[in-house]
Amino acid sequence: MFMTKKFNILIILSILLTSCGFKKINLEKSLINLQDVNISGENRIAYELKNNIFLISDVEAKNKYNLKMTITKKKTIKIKNKNGKTSRFELNISSDLSLTNINTQEIIYRSFAINSAYDVAKNHSETIRNEKSALKNATQRLSDEVTNFIILSSTN
Repeated sequence: MFMTKKFNILIILSILLTSCGFKKINLEKSLINLQDVNISGENRIAYELKNNIFLISDVEAKNKYNLKMTITKKKTIKIKNKNGKTSRFELNISSDLSLTNINTQEIIYRSFAINSAYDVAKNHSETIRNEKSALKNATQRLSDEVTNFIILSSTN
């Protein structure tokens, strides 16, 4: 008696949860086709950006675009301690984007800037690891901003 009651409740809950209507937001096809993507500057950042940008491109889309982008990376000292030694660096990634609609020849320009700070560790290898982690996070944030901008500008 008790087992069948648990079983019935489990079936009812599974039916309710599976039919809740959850759907991914970006399930529909992309509206843009990126014909030519030219990214110059820092090679690691450019490679990551190019891969993420091509994820939003669809070969069958009607809106065709060319993308040109330049990336610059700058590392500056953010904080020094009492002795004059650096205790924190700031990593700045800036990018200038030019998006050209092939059909209408309309050009959209936009600049992006991402800052990320990292601490200097006792070991040099740990400092390098911190820098790589900060660079990876900044690159991902830049990639998200660029792809969101491309999607929004193509819908307008």
